[in-house]
Amino acid sequence: MLNEKLKKTKWSGIIRTLVFLAAFLLIFSLFVRPMGLANTLNTLMNTAYRLLVDTSLYIMAIAVLAGAVSALFAEFGVIDLLNRVLSPLMRPLFGMPGAAALGVVTTYLSDNPAILTLTEDKGFRRYFKAYQIPALTNIGTSFGMGLIVTTFVLGLGGTIGSQVGLAALCGNLGAVVGSIVSTRIMLSLSARVIGREADACPPNEILVSDEKKEKKNNAGMRVLNAVTNGDRKGVDQGLANCPGQRPVYAGSRPHGGAAAL
Repeated sequence: MLNEKLKKTKWSGIIRTLVFLAAFLLIFSLFVRPMGLANTLNTLMNTAYRLLVDTSLYIMAIAVLAGAVSALFAEFGVIDLLNRVLSPLMRPLFGMPGAAALGVVTTYLSDNPAILTLTEDKGFRRYFKAYQIPALTNIGTSFGMGLIVTTFVLGLGGTIGSQVGLAALCGNLGAVVGSIVSTRIMLSLSARVIGREADACPPNEILVSDEKKEKKNNAGMRVLNAVTNGDRKGVDQGLANCPGQRPVYAGSRPHGGAAAL
């Protein structure tokens, strides 16, 4: 019986391999036939190069800048101030703490990968529950490249000879409404899985972080350390997005975090 099972397993593996090879060659031939083998291989290599240089390194640059800014804001209490001031607005609309407004600003000024770097910062995560972290991706996707796209649309006014301000305004309002709806849906779904009580950043980590800040008296050193640590997180996040790299998520910690992203 055992030998028969082993034989069946062996033959089933061989059959799957042959089916895969046949499917692979068929799909590959669909490109080779019209393009030629040399052009197909050249296109594959150029696409891989552009993916790495134009996309992955671009995301890394955004992540580095966002990491440095978020670390500075966390170090000098800007995120805490935003959380206090904007919570009365963000909680009724988005169901998120006021600190989420920093995600809106950074992604609007840059691109949506900036939100990933923010979630790696304990000074930012401390204001959130664990189930709220995945919903930050909805905010990042809604507002990513907002300033770039808005500026581009406004620039079309001089080219096509018509007023495009209303179109740009409608686009931004659409992003706001879409982000509210999608964020609320994500919060509802993530709360069912994660629960509403767990903190995104455990209290003991917050306490250690606060004790380190109290020991730093030199403002220049605080700026240098914050920027350096933020840049390093940005580089790590950028490398995690490169093809072939294993993502390094904050979700490896017990409280989930960016793993849900």
